Amino acid sequence: MLPKNKRVTKDIFQTIMKKGNIISGSFFVFRYIKQEYSQYAFVVPKKIAKTAVKRNSMRRVGYNILRTINPQLNAGIFFYKKEALGVSLIEIKKDIISIFIKASVK
Repeated sequence: MLPKNKRVTKDIFQTIMKKGNIISGSFFVFRYIKQEYSQYAFVVPKKIAKTAVKRNSMRRVGYNILRTINPQLNAGIFFYKKEALGVSLIEIKKDIISIFIKASVK
């Protein structure tokens, strides 16, 4: 899990949703804004995982991968896609890294 100060707050969430740039990966849609310190969130829609237990476990997977990568880029929100169901951790990590590479180029 990411520390609480590294997770997106409600105010930043709304700012990202209104003014953020969008990048699409294989398993995620990433909305982000440039910011001096990094904060991230993972969102799993109910269409993808019906139970809260499954949604929370998918979010925890994302947070744990981010903790190992330790990005210093910006503030952003990862929205899971349906294709992420049943995918290995290595593939998710590769997709997150490729999204960060795309975001740093823009």
